[in-house]
Amino acid sequence: MIVLIVDPAESTGYCLAEVSEDGTTADIYQYDFIDVDKSSEYEGDHCIDLQNQLKAIIDENAVENAGVETYFFSKKTANGSCTNASYRAAIHITLRQNDVPYTILNISSWKNYIAGRSTPSKEQKKQWGKDPAKKLYIQQALYDNFGFKFPNHSLSKKTGKPILFRYDIVDAVAMMVYFLCTFLRVREVTMSVEVPEDVEFKKASKKLFVYPAE
Repeated sequence: MIVLIVDPAESTGYCLAEVSEDGTTADIYQYDFIDVDKSSEYEGDHCIDLQNQLKAIIDENAVENAGVETYFFSKKTANGSCTNASYRAAIHITLRQNDVPYTILNISSWKNYIAGRSTPSKEQKKQWGKDPAKKLYIQQALYDNFGFKFPNHSLSKKTGKPILFRYDIVDAVAMMVYFLCTFLRVREVTMSVEVPEDVEFKKASKKLFVYPAE
């Protein structure tokens, strides 16, 4: 069975895993992100573009099950809420149009499962900065608890050149582990995605997790 996890946003992270026939093991074999085309003045066109890209992933991989992160509407971060809700609706519709069942994944639940806490620690915020730590502490937990490593860059959908890593991917992988282990009762999860060599950027960024030297 092929499982898809989606982390909705303008840069929508996703990952795919194949569950063994006996349901005891699973391998995460692909992760990436969808860049929504926002060139149109109509939000409806943005949603259609997201749907088309998502359908291509579903068709190419014969997806049979899916998980989608829920959304928390905060008074402090109200900007973009309507757009975010629209993207989620577009994803839900696309999954059902393709007969894919999906589960809504609670944010605090998957973060607690992966990292033992739903927010980064004071030490982590001090190390990386308040906002970067929200993503980087999940990356650290995936490495510490599961041995999963990620590159320090992604590839631009427009140019194919290296850009700063899209951390939506990390969240998607974390949600996949949570979904597989808690909902599908998978006992062992591996990740076979090949990690390329790191890219040196001219300007260093705090938004990078540095893995310990091996």
